[in-house]
Amino acid sequence: PRQADLIITAGTITMKMAPALVRLYEEMPEPKYVIAMGACTITGGMFSSDSTTAVRGVDKLIPVDVYIPGCPPRPQAIIYGFLLALERIDR
Repeated sequence: PRQADLIITAGTITMKMAPALVRLYEEMPEPKYVIAMGACTITGGMFSSDSTTAVRGVDKLIPVDVYIPGCPPRPQAIIYGFLLALERIDR
């Protein structure tokens, strides 16, 4: 993590995995960027209503720069999300 500047979160984030994700984000050097990919990562998805262990949005743990919606995200949305992240990195 000390050489990375981008985290791509995909899938359901559980309460058990949340401290490891936060620690990974904190160990990254500045500037750091986060892409949240998919409905499960962004809102908890279909698991958030029934599960007490699913985090209802990764943005409650770490700041997110680019959201890529979809369940699963379409390839065009993923490409567009990466282009948005590249624009943000270039600034």
